[in-house]
Amino acid sequence: MSKAIVRPATRNDLDRLDAMIARVDLGMLTMPSSRDAMAARIERSLTAFVRPSAAPQNECYFLVMEEDGELLGTASIFTNLGVERPFYSYRISRDAKVSPELGVKIELDLLFLVNDYHGDSELGTLFIERKARGGGRGRLLSFARLMLIAADPIRFGPKAMAEIRGFTDEEGKSPFWDAVGSKFFHMEYRKADSLSARDHRFIADLMPRYPIYVSLLPDAARNVIARPHPDAEPAFAMLKSQGFRYNDVVDIFDAGPTVEAFIDHLDTVREARLMKGSEFAANLRPNVGLIANPSIAQFSVTQFAREDDPREILRRVGAGDSDDVLVYRLKGSRA
Repeated sequence: MSKAIVRPATRNDLDRLDAMIARVDLGMLTMPSSRDAMAARIERSLTAFVRPSAAPQNECYFLVMEEDGELLGTASIFTNLGVERPFYSYRISRDAKVSPELGVKIELDLLFLVNDYHGDSELGTLFIERKARGGGRGRLLSFARLMLIAADPIRFGPKAMAEIRGFTDEEGKSPFWDAVGSKFFHMEYRKADSLSARDHRFIADLMPRYPIYVSLLPDAARNVIARPHPDAEPAFAMLKSQGFRYNDVVDIFDAGPTVEAFIDHLDTVREARLMKGSEFAANLRPNVGLIANPSIAQFSVTQFAREDDPREILRRVGAGDSDDVLVYRLKGSRA
């Protein structure tokens, strides 16, 4: 099992994060795309982590995963969606029609443009270097965000959501975009998706205001609605294991599934337990799990197995015998 830790990004990480940008898939729009944007993301996150515990306003908590001095991944939480710009999605609704005279009944799916996630927190920017996959690192990085929520839920509001990357072919083309978005935006999928990360106003200006009948779309587009990209399937499965659910909402560009959950329904938030470092060291820990320093200013997360040296685990998260630690028992196989 990896000895990686997940912690808040700092200014000292900028050079390594800047180098990481070139290896990030183009579809990850919540990742800063330039050095200046990355520096601004770090500053915004530092402000969020020193903020007193209070209801969310419009923060970004930016985390990095580090092992043996090397940065291996990133993850973020964005709070209070919709404060700066609307957050658009397609909600799938079913319409049933009946003709008694003809004895015909049909059920049709329609796509409605909605802004349903206003005020929610978004989990995003989940990236892990390919060479670092395995050893539980993917699960550690994904669940570290949930451990942060569990450490101070009031910061994140009542609900959380995540957009799962939708299906694209080997050339990076989206069948859904080709059938829908391209007809209204007159630009390539990647360009529109990139623009949406900076400004959603053009979506409201150009997208149709009437529902779209799914049955009118070509088979290639219909077949990828709510279908995650193969690379995103592990992240999708991990979030579902925590209580996130797909609720007939998809991304407007690639039709990837959007998952949502009330924060107090998430397994990590419900099951993580505060204990003293001395209690953790005295065999009160589970067989395998995550441990966090729950002090927001010193927040960090790592994973452990029962055979690991508990003192070394505590040192990783900067905790001693008299300090509080937040411990979550992991279930299932390693990611």
